[in-house]
Amino acid sequence: MSKRRDEGSTTYDASNLRRMRGANAGAGADLNRGFGTFRDRDRREIYPAPVHSIFSALEASERTHVLEDADVVTWRGNMSKLLTSPWNLSESWTMEAELVNNRTIVLNVKETEEGLRKALTRDERDERMCYWGYAFEEAVCSERPFEEPVDCMECFCCVVKTKLGDLNVVMCGEVDCVDGDQELANYVELKTSRVMNDERQVKRFEKEKLLKWWAQSFALGVRRIMVGFRDDRGKVVKTQMLETLKLPGYVAKHKGAWNVKVALRCASLVLTKLKELLSSEPSGTRVRVEFDPKKSKDRVNIIKDDSIPDFLPAEAREKLLNGGSWHESAPRAKPTPAPAGSEARDSAPEISETASAMSIRARTEVTNRIDYIRSLGPAALAYMQGKDPRRTLPGRVDDDTMGGIGMDPSAWMRQAHPGASSQGTHAAVSAHKMAPTASAGKAQSHAPSAAAPSSSGVRDAKSAAEDNSLENSD
Repeated sequence: MSKRRDEGSTTYDASNLRRMRGANAGAGADLNRGFGTFRDRDRREIYPAPVHSIFSALEASERTHVLEDADVVTWRGNMSKLLTSPWNLSESWTMEAELVNNRTIVLNVKETEEGLRKALTRDERDERMCYWGYAFEEAVCSERPFEEPVDCMECFCCVVKTKLGDLNVVMCGEVDCVDGDQELANYVELKTSRVMNDERQVKRFEKEKLLKWWAQSFALGVRRIMVGFRDDRGKVVKTQMLETLKLPGYVAKHKGAWNVKVALRCASLVLTKLKELLSSEPSGTRVRVEFDPKKSKDRVNIIKDDSIPDFLPAEAREKLLNGGSWHESAPRAKPTPAPAGSEARDSAPEISETASAMSIRARTEVTNRIDYIRSLGPAALAYMQGKDPRRTLPGRVDDDTMGGIGMDPSAWMRQAHPGASSQGTHAAVSAHKMAPTASAGKAQSHAPSAAAPSSSGVRDAKSAAEDNSLENSD
């Protein structure tokens, strides 16, 4: 699927799949080039990745049969959050979910209050560092780098079907480029990271940044990661190709290091529990799945919330109810009965149109971010922060917490979950080609050399702003 800034121009082919120019492409590049003309996405969107694109891609590629036994449909970002949660000590996340036909969980991507606040308060240095990741992609793939404005909305996405324990997962994610034939085995992820100077920086790089890179690439079945190691001024001083399946071996020597089995067990347990809880609820029930390690690093909460907008397109819902056929008639999902007292909540001020849509769009007359937030009004601002404004008004009911899941990695290491495995099989179902590939193997202990440039992650006064999420985030 080739996504474009104008959603109506999106095509379901590989026309936006970029090709690497060579093994040393990007070395020596100045990642500041083109910053002044960079076309970023709207960072104020609370729903940056609607699920309708996944279903449209499957329909266009005539692969809708993969939904017949699908347990989960999601964007790759949600799966990455689940895989990394056991070692996540600072970054909260949230996603929305609905179980359709008592079979398939559809997960919707939703920005957190913390994430929106960071995006809306970034300074020029943060903006520039965010751009460096996209600039590296341009330097690696373009025959004439930076002649045209870099546009992060022009990208290629691949839909895959994979296995997570006993769950069949249909997942979509962005692919940066390809090195060779246009098939999953040749896809390459592109990343940037700061040069390392000592062993402490190497350790942090391996324990934190490699975890995120592994989760992103492994989930989609991408086998290689091309890294541009840069200095503080944004110049690439070295490039290095890493193999996704070897990343766990790099960190195995560290105490309390992340590992594949625990990561997969976490994702499997959360999704299995989510399906179990939703199975006992009325059709059409939607919930928030939330994790806030600053409040409780050992618990994922599942919260029933009738204010969540319907994020599933009607045609996709009908598709799932039909078990994979677009052409058969299907019974419409019955709406969830309104709870007692809902009349009072419904009489509350309506959320502004800009906030209740699938994403918050900028008003043309407002350019300053702070002014934009204020212009939305208190109800829209509350919704933008992940709250139902009707519930935050005096006298409104609280959220209904359905349950939670304990997240104790040490316990998981003592007793394996029967459905989880450290191996996964991915099959590409993108519009251009069907390409099965094995995506698991034994991790090997060959870490990047400490003398080689890598990321520091050290939080001194200069590098505190260099958060992992700033560079080449997906």
